[in-house]
Amino acid sequence: MSETTQLRVQELARFAQEQDFNQQYRQYFGDVWKEAGVKNISQMTVHDAEQTLKILADSEASPQFIKSLLAQAAIDGASPQVLEYFLASDIDGDGRTLATAIFQDGTNPLEPDTPKAQVLSPSQTEDLDWEI
Repeated sequence: MSETTQLRVQELARFAQEQDFNQQYRQYFGDVWKEAGVKNISQMTVHDAEQTLKILADSEASPQFIKSLLAQAAIDGASPQVLEYFLASDIDGDGRTLATAIFQDGTNPLEPDTPKAQVLSPSQTEDLDWEI
């Protein structure tokens, strides 16, 4: 496990300890795990994690829900390898890991982040030399 990923797993564990998931949240999480075929989070495999990510991508889950789902997995004993797989994944294919999206940027890991286009103001265009 890389040092960065290890720090993200620790950050996820700290976040998990701060949470107080009520029964309704646990039901939502349980629905995701059930759909992914996960019967016991502590025995979850990387394949189970792949299935879970596909379900999350199809569901348009919020970044907070994804972060909370992973925190609940950490609380319920998901292995470090599975947590690492989740955090290192790039669901939307934008080159940014799930961990970067939810912990660093606060962006949606299910939607590609695109660089913002630079818009030229009228004062910037006045100095341009136009040639034909």
